[in-house]
Amino acid sequence: MDKYLILQADDFGYNEAQNAAVSELLEDGLITSASVLAPAPGAEGAAEFLKRKNLSAGVHWALTTDGGRQTWQSLSRSPSFENGLPHEGKKLTFGARRRDVRAELEAQYDFLASRGIAVDHADSHSGALYGINLRRFYIDAFDICARRSLPYRFPKSPGFLSAQLGRPAPSAIVSVQKRIVSLGEARGVLMPDELFTNPQSVNDIGGIDSLRKYYLSVIENVPQGVSELFLHPALPYEGAEPSWQKRVWEYEILKSGCLVEKAKALDVKLISWARFGEMGRQNK
Repeated sequence: MDKYLILQADDFGYNEAQNAAVSELLEDGLITSASVLAPAPGAEGAAEFLKRKNLSAGVHWALTTDGGRQTWQSLSRSPSFENGLPHEGKKLTFGARRRDVRAELEAQYDFLASRGIAVDHADSHSGALYGINLRRFYIDAFDICARRSLPYRFPKSPGFLSAQLGRPAPSAIVSVQKRIVSLGEARGVLMPDELFTNPQSVNDIGGIDSLRKYYLSVIENVPQGVSELFLHPALPYEGAEPSWQKRVWEYEILKSGCLVEKAKALDVKLISWARFGEMGRQNK
């Protein structure tokens, strides 16, 4: 069986620095896909670029505001989000109603579709739809994906969980993960076999060389089937938090072309989310 890898940039639309990096990488063919953070300040700019270049993209579903003082808008204006998307995950866990979450997910999908952009998959910002907040929002995500024929980012293998934890995932967590996968499969939702990213903070990485080595190692160890490696590349900007440096390093690593070159050298086939969806439909 062949090895396929989706090389993905998340958070398109986060801000101008993110948009500039992701746009450049897409144009240069150094990533294969991106997903748009519809509630974020730069979302219109991301959508305009995609429309101008006739590119598809994913919807990067967000239910919380990520960093900074500015609260991201709610596109649905539903009661749970009438003051915008919360900064704290616990407010989502204890305060959001399922019907409001579903309305917000639909509104964020519509943001792209209404601008003439083909939505080629869905994924979750900060894991809010993966069950880590003890809410079953993943069911709402699966239902929308099934109705829209969208592939969804959720790994069928527990390897991603172990990588995030830095140790083998406990059997209870693996059991939950398998149950979530089965719920998606029962609805006919296409999911990748494995996911990869770097879970470390900028302080723990040790520098760009360590981060580059990590991502090259990911490509060297891509399993058979379809995997996704997702990063958050961005340019530097004045006033950025220290944690932003990781995004800048990821941009520099991708811009160098070393990940694409390594994949080609190892016969790892780089594909887009759109292509993954076509493969899934062909196999039905």
